[in-house]
Amino acid sequence: MTGLSLLALVLIVGALVASLTRLALRRRAAAAAERGPTWRFVALAGLQVAAGALLWLTLFPPHVLTAPGRLVVLTEGATARLPASGDVVVAPPEAAGAAGAIRVPDLATALRLYPEPGRLQIEGHGLSPRDRIPLDRPATFAPPTPPKGIIALALPAPVAPGARFTVGGEIGALKAGVVELLDPAGAVVDKAEVKAGARFGLSGATRAAGPVLFDLRLRDAAGRQVEHVEIPVEARAPVSPRVLVLAGAPSAETKYLRRWAQDAGVALNLEVSLGGGVQLGDAPVALTRATLDAVDLLVIDDRRWETLDRQDRAAIDGAVRGGLGLVLRPTGPLSDSVRREWAGLGLPTAETDGLRAVRLNGPNSDVNRHDILPTTSGGVPLVVTKEGQPLAAWRARGQGRVALWTVADSYALVLTGRADRHGELWSELFSAVARPGEAAGVKVEGLARAGHRVALCGAREGLSVIEPNGATRRPLVDPRATPGACAAYWPASPGWRTVVDGDRRSALYVQPADAAPSLAQAQARAATQRLVETAASGPARAARQAPGSPWPWALALLAVLGTLWWLERRAPRL
Repeated sequence: MTGLSLLALVLIVGALVASLTRLALRRRAAAAAERGPTWRFVALAGLQVAAGALLWLTLFPPHVLTAPGRLVVLTEGATARLPASGDVVVAPPEAAGAAGAIRVPDLATALRLYPEPGRLQIEGHGLSPRDRIPLDRPATFAPPTPPKGIIALALPAPVAPGARFTVGGEIGALKAGVVELLDPAGAVVDKAEVKAGARFGLSGATRAAGPVLFDLRLRDAAGRQVEHVEIPVEARAPVSPRVLVLAGAPSAETKYLRRWAQDAGVALNLEVSLGGGVQLGDAPVALTRATLDAVDLLVIDDRRWETLDRQDRAAIDGAVRGGLGLVLRPTGPLSDSVRREWAGLGLPTAETDGLRAVRLNGPNSDVNRHDILPTTSGGVPLVVTKEGQPLAAWRARGQGRVALWTVADSYALVLTGRADRHGELWSELFSAVARPGEAAGVKVEGLARAGHRVALCGAREGLSVIEPNGATRRPLVDPRATPGACAAYWPASPGWRTVVDGDRRSALYVQPADAAPSLAQAQARAATQRLVETAASGPARAARQAPGSPWPWALALLAVLGTLWWLERRAPRL
């Protein structure tokens, strides 16, 4: 009890005692005929006591338990409303039309300024990337109706000039429509009919190296454009693998392999041993660790393997552990020594007699394979037949891969008019086993928008971004960020950028700030829902005590005083 309340209590009690004493003395001094009924005296005394108590309660109303209010956050798309009792309504910068709300620069500031509200209520499309932080209190989020446009989008990775690429995505609440992919000239190259919740995949092709913009358009059933998104595609000249082929004797298999490599632009060096130190093909390469580190893939048959000395085999094994790809190609029954040494590389085999005819997918696709099968599981199957049987299998060894290739006469595909299938076999084998090339460059997840943070991942020290006006910016790389080392970059305007990461250069297209609104809403919706689900496990704020309202007590005091006045005026007798 404070000093003021104590003083008020003393005054009220003193006045009440004086009033009751005066009332009792007047009744005692009055003649018996002038005294009123006893109930009137008791009523007057009781009303005076009640008036004193009500005056105290009016001046100092008792505390009541109040449930904690809510911190209401109005995000983009939210409508302004009158706050309920105890609620605090705040609006970040992107919330337009939030009349009467308290403006805050971000959600973190609002949480810090208003720790009292026990719950957080998020209204609108959802939190912006700036405000997607862990929530310190239980939260609720009731998102509005999903947008009609494109709510998910998978951008194509860099491709080779002339190669095809695929753009995938998902449609929102649009009942029916058509999604189209247009090339830079405005011609429709692919389209698909879609409906609400449908996924789509459209493909196109680039013509020349360099960055280019395609256009993805969504139209409704009446042909009206609902939304469009620019699709950046970067065509990069491919880096062909460096391949060394070692054969123990001339054969049609190596002849047609070399011809395919020349047509495909693969740098292939072929050495064919005739015995007695005589060789055909390209200039011989010494099998040392240094020379093998300059090669991406080594293809060797069993006959040439038997001519290698221990030092050569050790160099090959060391290079494989360092990242070299190794393809072991049997030409007939394996000797016991070759089988043991290949088993030491991770490919133990069991052999049966002869060849087996197999059929690949497509017409005129019959080949023969050596009936050599791995005896242990764990190998990754590669190049399967029409019946699903693998023609090759590879296993990791250190940083490299070792594969067993069992096809005996893939050149027969060329002779039967299936040169395309022949090339596909070797291309699939080389792509799976060869040493990985240099990383494609810095990666960006999703769309990069002007005015929003962009994470450049897979970067190295010395990263720089060349702006459209030629200026150079150097984002700081955080080596602890994942995936890979990442740098934060805030583009101010839309357009193409060049990202320079050491000797790697890649193109980055920054969309306008308002590009793909349906996608932005869907991402905000999903991210906010995840934050709310995480925050819901936190404890709720407990109810707290607050001063009650004095008005009920004041009204009761007026009623008691009016009744007291009426009784005293009704008859002067006591």
